[in-house]
Amino acid sequence: MKRRKENILKLIKHNSLFLLGTILLLYKSMFLNAQLGLKSNGDTLMYTLVVSLLLMSPLLNTKKKFAYFYLNIIYAIVTIMIYANFLYCSYSHNFLSLYQIENTKYAKEIGSGLICLINAKNLALFWWDNVVVLLGSIMAYRKCEKTRYGNKKIKVGFILVVLMLNIIVVRVKINGIYDFRKYNKALIFQDVSIYYYHYEDAKEYITHLLGKETVDEEKVKQVYQKVIEGKDTKTRYTGIAKDANVIILQLESLNEFVIDKKVNGKEITPHLNAFFHKNIYCSEMYNQGLGTTADSEFEMENSLYPLENGYVFQKYATDDWQDLYSALQAKGYYTSFMHPNVSTFWNREEVYKKGYQIDEYDDINAFPDIEMAGEFYSDEGFFLEAINKIKQYDRKFCTTLVSITTHIPFYLTGVSDIEHKTTLTQEDVKEYKDETFRNYLISCNFVDYAFGEFVEKLKEAGLYENTILVVYGDHGAGLTSVEDIKQLYKTNHMLYTSFQNLTKDVHIPFGIKIPGVTAPATINKRYGQN
Repeated sequence: MKRRKENILKLIKHNSLFLLGTILLLYKSMFLNAQLGLKSNGDTLMYTLVVSLLLMSPLLNTKKKFAYFYLNIIYAIVTIMIYANFLYCSYSHNFLSLYQIENTKYAKEIGSGLICLINAKNLALFWWDNVVVLLGSIMAYRKCEKTRYGNKKIKVGFILVVLMLNIIVVRVKINGIYDFRKYNKALIFQDVSIYYYHYEDAKEYITHLLGKETVDEEKVKQVYQKVIEGKDTKTRYTGIAKDANVIILQLESLNEFVIDKKVNGKEITPHLNAFFHKNIYCSEMYNQGLGTTADSEFEMENSLYPLENGYVFQKYATDDWQDLYSALQAKGYYTSFMHPNVSTFWNREEVYKKGYQIDEYDDINAFPDIEMAGEFYSDEGFFLEAINKIKQYDRKFCTTLVSITTHIPFYLTGVSDIEHKTTLTQEDVKEYKDETFRNYLISCNFVDYAFGEFVEKLKEAGLYENTILVVYGDHGAGLTSVEDIKQLYKTNHMLYTSFQNLTKDVHIPFGIKIPGVTAPATINKRYGQN
């Protein structure tokens, strides 16, 4: 008995780095889930453990010096992957994918948003343990033995067993979960771990590169027949605004949680609040894309889900879509799209000129005189210039305006006379700890002012009454300061639930003004944006 105990202790001692590495990988994956507000359960633990054992299996019965080197390299790589996912999810409400290699051309625009999310707190939270492990390894490395423990057969056998276990788990469990939840990557992370998520993503991307993606046409036909054919799509609003103009106003990063909220007794979005309350408001509208403005555009314009990996505007830019613009063109409408950004961003020029083939496409070159608001252009100037263009249309029209001011990092530097265009000041928002959150509230307040001006100018031009005006946020703002959001709800005597926290980056405000509809209505049923 004593000899057996000694052997067990010796085995543990000789493989202490293997055990430590496995525990560290388990911890890191669970920590990411916790930071993103995702629950971890027994299955999460099991799937994470299986991968962790495989990644750390080279440390079994190996030279100690190599073990220290391997442990730190693998753990650093994993930490980089996990921290990058945390930042990207905070920024775009989505997780990293190899498909996003195609987005490196947008590095300047995306990078500015990601950089502002890096701070001393999250750096310390995600990297403190790596520093401890590295320092401990350096101290132990000097004293470690060069002896090789055990034999290669045991090590190879263990690796083969763990490898087979991973293959079985993937074949029996993971593929089904992944396929069923492709559109909800948070649930994939939550249930099967970041490690399996990236394994499946890599497998799918390689399949895409090799051109082996397949579509089950028969299954598509069955779904179409079941869901669409013969379905009565008429509502009490059908035909009520025939031949009315259409303006679709997509507001950048506008979270639903700022609507009807006050800060220091002042409404954050008074003009939007008034618009939503006077018309039809969907209080439970959810964006279903991957957190990009382009995905939101695609959902609105085509009534379809975007891709679960990659972006429609890049992969299928010139496809023959049955989009909103072509449908209205057939009814005699003039169609246009306006956005104060470069046309190469999200490949819009190719999409709108060759894919949709709308009558007029206007990027930032069409608005040379509008002022800056931080790193982006001011919605105030954009909206006023857009109205000037709309007034020149010689027939009924459908136009989409995609705003940009409330884009992270939410700076308003460059806006003239800003103190008279915002009702909120830094003094009003000082109770909130996070600077980005404070800036976001004031940025929303300014865009609300710009929206109010937009509505007034439409009325002055005689364009308001006979126009269907659709107003909504494209996606959430990617704010990581959950405590500040909770404080905002508490200040407004409202309960912030776990469901609201889980959906905060996809819960968007959505309202519509329809000519002929005078009775305001709030729809509390949950809807997807598509």
